[in-house]
Amino acid sequence: MSYVHRSMARRAFLRQATQLSALAGTPFALNLMAAGAASAQTAGDHKALVCIFLAGGNDQSNTVIPRSGPGYTSYQQARPSLALAASSLLAIDPSGYTGNPLALHPSLSAVHPLFNAGRVALMANVGTLSAPITRAQWNAGRPTVPVPLQLFSHSDQQGAWQTGLPDRASQTGWQGRMGDLLASAYNPGSAVSMAMSVAGNNLMQAGNSTIQYQLTTDGAVRVAALNGLYGSGAGATAVRRLMSETRSHLLESELNRISSRAISTEAVVSNALSGVTAGATFPQTGLGRQLQMVARMIAARSALGQRRQMFFVQQGGYDFHDNLLTDQGNRLRELGDAMAAFYQATVALGVANQVTTFTASDFGRALQHNGRGSDHGWGGHHFVMGGAVQGNRVYGQFPTVAINGPEDAGQGRLIPTTSVDEYAATLARWLGVSLSNLPLVLPNIGRFASRDIGFMGPLT
Repeated sequence: MSYVHRSMARRAFLRQATQLSALAGTPFALNLMAAGAASAQTAGDHKALVCIFLAGGNDQSNTVIPRSGPGYTSYQQARPSLALAASSLLAIDPSGYTGNPLALHPSLSAVHPLFNAGRVALMANVGTLSAPITRAQWNAGRPTVPVPLQLFSHSDQQGAWQTGLPDRASQTGWQGRMGDLLASAYNPGSAVSMAMSVAGNNLMQAGNSTIQYQLTTDGAVRVAALNGLYGSGAGATAVRRLMSETRSHLLESELNRISSRAISTEAVVSNALSGVTAGATFPQTGLGRQLQMVARMIAARSALGQRRQMFFVQQGGYDFHDNLLTDQGNRLRELGDAMAAFYQATVALGVANQVTTFTASDFGRALQHNGRGSDHGWGGHHFVMGGAVQGNRVYGQFPTVAINGPEDAGQGRLIPTTSVDEYAATLARWLGVSLSNLPLVLPNIGRFASRDIGFMGPLT
């Protein structure tokens, strides 16, 4: 490796190490831009935002379906081997909706009553956009209107969803940038990051000063050797000293500073969670256990010193190139059961109006079947859940479910009619980001028509 490359790598390491030191540090550096937003809030308020990421690209066409009439006929014709029987569908009648009658996948039976009760809303045909684009502009070629980089690629479109910047590379995500703005104002003195993940590392929660705090479904990540090294208390003491003592070498010193603070943060989280229950019974599935931990962290918010919280959980297995009917049914049943349990937990904890849960995914999928599955698409449908959500409604423009329809980018892939930017902006504004600071969270928001889609009611 050349000297230049070694120097660049060293600077990158130091920059990352400096950011990591903020994770367990207390307090986070004050961001003056957040002061205006904070002053408008009452001193004791609390809000939490929970992202459920459906990794792999959920098939929207079998998630929300036209249940009768020409819409259902067109749906059947486009995917004869995948179409669900009309008799199996869960009918919904969204308030104010005048299009083809709609229904949910039968495996979403736990979400169905929440939708009808107005606690869940449907965000139709949302996806990554560099700028608004029509089918005519798409067919005219990419130079006419810019489109997201590497469309239909899992990793690239996951990154585009999570950064909110589909037209460029970014090391920060839109929730991480929200943390940069809000954490110091709402969570002063908290030893735990405002951004917390129960699904490992993610780009959505990476900020400039905000580094996600990673949890397991059992709680804080522990260094096992600190509780006894092969049964030796003296060995554990030595490990603790090696991980936390001051070192003269710059990199060793920074690493130990991070380790020491991480150890302290683990103690804070473990103490805060001690004796705290989730408030409801959760299915012991992967997603159920993740959301159970989120509920416990929300219940522990006062002990953690947090008035604003953001959580990331993930459910995998949505890449349905094959066996879609069985596999999607299983995934959506796990999703629906976990979401319903989580909503009941927020009710039991008395925070239903303060917690908003939303789904996201790499992309939707093609309406045209490939036999037993569907291929990568673009726009898709998503759910928003919570006591503050203006539910039993469809937001955005529900697409024409047909090959060669007005939103078709080819093979029934939906050209999004609502951008991730607009979806995220509505959530960000609800959490406390001011209108003037919104471009700091979503730099491309000025290219789109809306900064408030409406599913969170009037936003000041």
